[in-house]
Amino acid sequence: MPVLEASLSAANGTASAGFRQHNGIAPEEKRAELARVLASNDFPATPRKRQILSFVVERGLDHGSDHFGVSAHAIATQVLDRPESFSSARDPIVRIEVAGLRRDLETYYLKSGRGNPLRIEIPRGGYEPAFVYQSEAEATTLPPAPELTGVLEQDAEAELHRVIASPDFAATPRNRRFLAYVVESELRGVPDEISSRLIGIRVFDRGPDFNPHADPIVRIEAGKLRRNLEVYYLKSGRCNPLRIAMPKGAYRPVFLFSS
Repeated sequence: MPVLEASLSAANGTASAGFRQHNGIAPEEKRAELARVLASNDFPATPRKRQILSFVVERGLDHGSDHFGVSAHAIATQVLDRPESFSSARDPIVRIEVAGLRRDLETYYLKSGRGNPLRIEIPRGGYEPAFVYQSEAEATTLPPAPELTGVLEQDAEAELHRVIASPDFAATPRNRRFLAYVVESELRGVPDEISSRLIGIRVFDRGPDFNPHADPIVRIEAGKLRRNLEVYYLKSGRCNPLRIAMPKGAYRPVFLFSS
């Protein structure tokens, strides 16, 4: 049975496991956490996303109890240089940038921010940040590390099954097909089939005249897939002895053994 048929839908939650919200956090604690995030090399946000994070945190602190939320209009006009006539219904820039910011915060707290006592989140459905304390009583329990057979083809296929079946692998169904296609093509020994043109046709349902130079769908989705793999291996897959990666600049997967 193809691995793809075993894929499961990824669960998207708005609350982080192991953390609890606390409304009595002092402003200096919040600013200190913001400074830690912005100073870290493990926070991969662009300068623009960093400005958004600083803006929403400082706006909440400045307005205090009179704060009624952070609007898309305020972010667009005061951070992203949009005119006062900005409409989020016509221009999705704020929604796109904040979605990326949420992912960047997740990455930071899975890396060097894992041990921070305080965490910044931007819950879905709005732009106002939430500050939560980590609950030691709800520490994450990892599954036992899988054993390898020593046969690369078998071990790589088993790892593909684990990745696709995990709720910590948040890829879309289409990008799960993308991953399955490139891994299975590599294991079959047909790397010539792992080209942007064939991926566009066979995975993304583009026509036979698909031109990856005119349509960047494969390149864009490959970036998202790399991100999904990174997060999975920072979560429940971080003890896996074999990892699947897709180096930038290419679509052929590589199989990495952990020490």
